[in-house]
Amino acid sequence: MRLFLKYLIASCFLCLPQIASAHSPIKGMGHFLNGVLHPLLVPEQVLLLLGLGLFYGQHQPNQHKKNILYFMLAVIIGLFTSYFLQSQSIDISLPLLIIALIINFFIIIRRDFYPPVLTLLMLIGGLLLGLDSAQAELMGKARLVTLFGSGIGMYFLMIYTMALSESFSTQAWRIIAVRILASWLSASALMVLALRFAQ
Repeated sequence: MRLFLKYLIASCFLCLPQIASAHSPIKGMGHFLNGVLHPLLVPEQVLLLLGLGLFYGQHQPNQHKKNILYFMLAVIIGLFTSYFLQSQSIDISLPLLIIALIINFFIIIRRDFYPPVLTLLMLIGGLLLGLDSAQAELMGKARLVTLFGSGIGMYFLMIYTMALSESFSTQAWRIIAVRILASWLSASALMVLALRFAQ
């Protein structure tokens, strides 16, 4: 009888869902830390940032300093724009997943992009990342601090991944390991896309 009551109480709690939001802040943490952790909690963002870090690390990052700078400028513009937007009228996650898939695919086949195409992808990807970082529940100073933290989090996530990838570009087996990781990221992006279209 007690076991039945436990299952009954648990079932009642399951019937009381709360509103779900992919961009809601973590309660109990400061706004800045919420922003820093935000790119790690959104699958589309982490897949793209990890892919970019792996790609640049494997393709001589010193030669791509301008593209990295353009990317961060696009992120800042996107973050600044999202501060003033009350709500998003378009779904940004789909193009983020597609760009992440393209970047990781080029890591797998170990090919570089035609420079203008790479620059365009970086600009679009950075802008979309910034626009996708606003947390609708926050306003005013709290929203600004969170967006600033998101920019810091994106930068460090990409830079540390880039440094790790560059250190893995010296030996053949390490290059293969990076390509395997990129294939996992591609598979993850495909699964997220499949789940989106399945709905």
